[in-house]
Amino acid sequence: MAGAEDISGASARPRTPVAGMGEGAGEQAAQIGAAALLAMESKVRAARNETELAHLIVNELRKLVGGRQAILFRQRAGGVFKVVCVSSLVLADKDTPFLRWLEGMAAEIVRERGNRESIAFELPAFVDKDAAETRGYPFTHVIWQPLELVSGGTFAALLIARERPWTEQDRRVIIREAGVLGSFWQAMSGQAALLPKRRFPPWVRLAAGATLIALSLVPVPMTTLAPVEIVARSPQRVTAPIDGIIEDILVDPNRPVVAGQPLLRFDQTSLRNKAKIAEQERLLAQARVDRASHAAFVDETARHDMALAQAELDLRQAESDYAADLLARSVIVADRDGVLIYADKDRWIGRPVRTGERIMEIVDPTEIAAKIEVPVADAIVLAKGAHVRLFLDANPLTVIPAHLVSEGYHAEPSSTQQLVYRLLALVDAESAELRIGARGTAQLQGDTVPLIFYLLRRPISWLRQRVGL
Repeated sequence: MAGAEDISGASARPRTPVAGMGEGAGEQAAQIGAAALLAMESKVRAARNETELAHLIVNELRKLVGGRQAILFRQRAGGVFKVVCVSSLVLADKDTPFLRWLEGMAAEIVRERGNRESIAFELPAFVDKDAAETRGYPFTHVIWQPLELVSGGTFAALLIARERPWTEQDRRVIIREAGVLGSFWQAMSGQAALLPKRRFPPWVRLAAGATLIALSLVPVPMTTLAPVEIVARSPQRVTAPIDGIIEDILVDPNRPVVAGQPLLRFDQTSLRNKAKIAEQERLLAQARVDRASHAAFVDETARHDMALAQAELDLRQAESDYAADLLARSVIVADRDGVLIYADKDRWIGRPVRTGERIMEIVDPTEIAAKIEVPVADAIVLAKGAHVRLFLDANPLTVIPAHLVSEGYHAEPSSTQQLVYRLLALVDAESAELRIGARGTAQLQGDTVPLIFYLLRRPISWLRQRVGL
C-alpha cells in the first residue's frame, strides 16, 4: 500500500518492564528509554530547516514509540489539516488516494473532537469502513496528537499507527515529545510563520477585488518630483569688459551695493602704459599737422603732406581714445542697487579672464524664482501655469506654493551630467524663509489620470523601452 512501511521488519518495542522482569532489568529498560529520548531530541535540534525537521519528527518518533507509520499534518487556512510528511518516504504525493484518505480522517477527527485533544482509537473510527484504504490498511491502532504553540494554538498534528494497542506509557511519551517538538519548531520558524493564514469567504474576496478596481479608476493628478533651487528672477550679470587680470575686488560677496559703486579693478599697468604711448603718438601726429600747416603757406608740396598728417592724427586720436576707454573699463561699477553675489574673492583675485566671462551677479532679494531640473525619465506633460509645491531642505515641513511660468523644450545636461528639462516657477506668496541659493524638492502637478496609470507609469515606460510592448 502506498505510504505504508514494510511490516516484515523488526520494529521498536515498548521500553517498559514486563511481568517477570527483575528490578535490575526494569532500571536498565528505563535508562535505555531515557537515552533514546535524549538522542532523538539531539537529532531534532540539529535540523537546519523545516523540511529536515519534519522528516526527523516522523521517523525518529516512530522508532521511539514502536510505531509502524507516522504522518505529519500542517494546519492550513480554515482549520484544514494537510499531509506534509510520511515516515520512510522522501516525498509524499499529495494526489494519491491514500493521502486523501488520511486527510479525510484528520478532518473527521477535528470535526468530532476538535484540534487540541490527543486521541487513541482503532480503525475504522473516523473513516469510511467500506473504503478500500480502510480495508487494506494493516495498522489499525492509531494515535492522533496535536502540536501546539507556546501560546496555545494548534499548528500541526501527528498521526502514528501500528498493529497492536497503545499503552498509557506510550501515550505519555508521545504527548511529552509533541510538546518538545512544537517548542523547537516555534523557536526555529517563529510563531507568526506557523500560524495558519486566514482565508476570507468568497464574497469578501470578491468585494475586495471590486473595491481595488474602483480605487484604480479614481482620478488623481499626475505628479513628479525634481530638484529645485531658489534663484534671482532678473539678475544683472557682471561680465569682464576686457581681457586682463583681476587685481582686486572691492566688495565682499553677498553685500548690498548701490548704482555707480566700484565693484572690482583689473590690473592697469599695461593699460596705463598703452594709454600714455597712444597719447604721446597723438601729440606727435598733432605736431606734424601743425608743421605741415605752416609750410603750406609757402610750399605747394606741403599742402599734400598736410592731408596725410591730418589722417595720421585722426588715427592716433582714435588709438588714444580706445586706450583711454580700456583704462576706464578696468574698474567695473554697479549698474543697479542690489546684493552682490559671487563665489569667493580669493578665487578671482590674480586670475586672468577673457572678455564676456561672467564674474558675479547683482540681484534683488525680493525678486526670486524657483529653478527646477526635471530628469528625462520623470518628465510629464505640464501646462503653463501648472501648480508647483516646493519643499526646501531648510524647512521640509513648510509647503511653498508656486506656479510654472516657463519650461525648456530640449533636454540639457545638468551639473551631474544628467539630461534634464529646466523649468522656472514663480512663488505665489512672499516668504521670509526663501533665500537665493536655497535647495530642496519640487512637486509638479499635471493633468488628472486614473490611479492605476499613476502607479504603473514607470513600469509601463520600462517595458516600452526594454521590450517594446
